[in-house]
Amino acid sequence: MNKFPLILTLIGVLPFVVLSIAVSGQMFDDNIFVVRTLLSYSTLILSFLGGIHWGVAVSNYSHDKRVANLLILESVLPSTLAWGVLLHADIHIQLLVLTVLFTFIWAIDSVLVGRKIIPLWFFEIRCIITPIVVVSLYVAYFSII
Repeated sequence: MNKFPLILTLIGVLPFVVLSIAVSGQMFDDNIFVVRTLLSYSTLILSFLGGIHWGVAVSNYSHDKRVANLLILESVLPSTLAWGVLLHADIHIQLLVLTVLFTFIWAIDSVLVGRKIIPLWFFEIRCIITPIVVVSLYVAYFSII
C-alpha cells in the first residue's frame, strides 16, 4: 500500500472522527452546528470522490466508452444528491443518505478494482477509510435521535 496517499487520507478522515465524537459527547453548545459541519465536510468529500471517478472515466474513455460514460454519470450523481439533500431534507435523513452515498461509491470502487480500472492500493485505502466515515456518520446520527 502506498504510504503517502494513506497518510493524507487518514488526515482527511480526522474531521469525520473528531466531529462525530464532538456530536456524541455534546462538546459544544450548538450540537446542530457541529452536525451541519460534519454534513458539509461529508458532501465536500463525496464531491472529491466523484472527481476521482471522473478522472478515471476520462483516462479510460478510449478503452471502453460505455464504462466511461457510466462512470461520468456516477461521478456526479452522489455529490449532486448530497448537495440536494443538504438543501432539503431534515438532518437525520441527511446523515443517513450521506452514509448510503459513501457506501455506494465504495461499492463502485469494488467493481472498478475487480475490472482492474483502479489500482488495488487505492481500493485498499478506501477499505480502511470508508468504514471509518460510515461509522462516524452513524455515531452522529445515533447521537441526535
